[in-house]
Amino acid sequence: MSGNFMQLLQGAAAQFQRGAFEAALEASETALRQQPGHPEALHMKALCLGRLGRVDEALPIFDQAAAGHPQKHAILANKGNALRAAGRFKDAIAEYESAIAAHPGFITAWISLGLALRQAGEGARAEEVMRKTLSLAPGDVNALNNLGLLLEDQDRPEEAAAMFSAALEKQPSMHFARVNRGAALRKIGRIEEALADLRMAVTAAPNDAETQYQYANALRQSGVMGEADSAFRRALAITPLRSDIHRDFARMLWEEGVGARFLEPLDMVLAQYPNAELLSLKSELAYLAGLPDLAEEAASRALALDQAAPTPKRILGLVRRHHGDSAAAAEMFADALAAAPDDYETLHTLVETRLASGEFEEAVRLLDREPPPDHLQKHIALKANAMRLSGDPEYRLYYDYDRFTRKMFIEPPEGYADLAAFNAALVEAILPLHRTAAHPLEQTLYGGTQSVGRLWEEPHPLIQALKGQLLAAAARYVEDLPDDPAHPFLCRKSKDLTCQGAWSVVLASGGGHVDHIHPKGWISASYYVQVPDEVAHGEKAGFLRLGASGLGGVTLEAERWFRPEVGAVIFFPSYMWHGVEPFASVRPRITAPFDLAPR
Repeated sequence: MSGNFMQLLQGAAAQFQRGAFEAALEASETALRQQPGHPEALHMKALCLGRLGRVDEALPIFDQAAAGHPQKHAILANKGNALRAAGRFKDAIAEYESAIAAHPGFITAWISLGLALRQAGEGARAEEVMRKTLSLAPGDVNALNNLGLLLEDQDRPEEAAAMFSAALEKQPSMHFARVNRGAALRKIGRIEEALADLRMAVTAAPNDAETQYQYANALRQSGVMGEADSAFRRALAITPLRSDIHRDFARMLWEEGVGARFLEPLDMVLAQYPNAELLSLKSELAYLAGLPDLAEEAASRALALDQAAPTPKRILGLVRRHHGDSAAAAEMFADALAAAPDDYETLHTLVETRLASGEFEEAVRLLDREPPPDHLQKHIALKANAMRLSGDPEYRLYYDYDRFTRKMFIEPPEGYADLAAFNAALVEAILPLHRTAAHPLEQTLYGGTQSVGRLWEEPHPLIQALKGQLLAAAARYVEDLPDDPAHPFLCRKSKDLTCQGAWSVVLASGGGHVDHIHPKGWISASYYVQVPDEVAHGEKAGFLRLGASGLGGVTLEAERWFRPEVGAVIFFPSYMWHGVEPFASVRPRITAPFDLAPR
């Protein structure tokens, strides 16, 4: 092998490491002209083509390199990496599996397989693979960190935090394990520990956007809004096009009560970087904030940049519906759905429009498909509405209040003589969590505020006592449900429940909830911490109502009301439309709602 050939190959590798992929490609091709078919040179050429986005060109060259390379498994894994980077996750999974078949102990391929499965939405298989990886390489820090991420995906933050801690015990300098642990600790309410991790991470990597972003969210949850504002801005200065950071920052500013100015940071970026994704986000946020003209302008600009984008089409349809042009709205939704047939948010918005126009049979037809789990509750809610509006009595299959709803009282926790004493103390634990000036942007309440984060993860002993009593009540509710494996609600019956959300709501006089559902739950419930006398002894003001439509232009009267009582919890399926009647009172109405689902 000539020295010149080796120099060319080493030069190509050096250029590749520096990110100069075009130069590395040229050097690898020069080397191949000297020694055609050399596996290392072919491998380098394939790697360069992959990084340059020319994946289809790279794939046969990876295969040629693997055929003659002593470490075929490594070439196949890199082929998988190129496919995964291109978003071709199923193809990547196949390559990683081939690499493992060639060398079962190749830990890098096992980890990459787990990551590809995660990205493909196969969380259960991904977890199995990552646990298998740890059985082959106990204590591997990358496997521990990635298993933690998989547990986070499944809303298991305590287990995730334990994995990140195990990784940090092995390698205290592992930056992203520390960031990930900080994020997980924040979710389970261990805010001071989360902030300690994230401050350390920010000091170590001040120019990492994800670190600043997670730090901002922890500061926000701890109520230090000025510092959270600064951290959000630092994150966006590093990566101005991250839509998730913009979304959370905008939500915080809205809840701070700044009004239409909540979009200013997003506008500053858009002035410099017109971007379809960010314009789509702006249109969505503006519509939620009740700014339809601004939403229309942003959506139109987004479509000018990306004509196939479904979100701006949906927002334009919503604006047209808002202005009373249902036909134009339905046309826009149908166009968006044609471009993205599996976009259930658009499908459900089209169904809502058909129902508002009296096209009940067409709505039923559109809903004649099996939705993915994330959209199941909304799908059932709309299907029940369509059946009821069309006069089909079978909607009672879903709205059987006697079978599916229940009001019960929790037991007083240890140390409290009665529920009145417990709830009086609980009020003092909940009120400090309400630091915002306005209701959350994407929530249904008005005339009140909602706590930040997940209430049940707050470490306050009274809140933890409440959690225990509510879980015990939920177990009794589930036990009393009938068994029916053919029913879309009852078929999921299980006592092994996980919390999908828990929060507190403080409604002032004149407040209420518009009718809505809880898409992330299986069963939903509202616990009553403080009930004003005007509600406790009134007719319907401040009551929980069930069965009224939450859809604009669709009139369906409520069918069942529940009187709030301190210490009571009311359970119902998450797909049931429910709201709160407005009320007038001296004291606020305080509740602690939550959603549960089978693990």
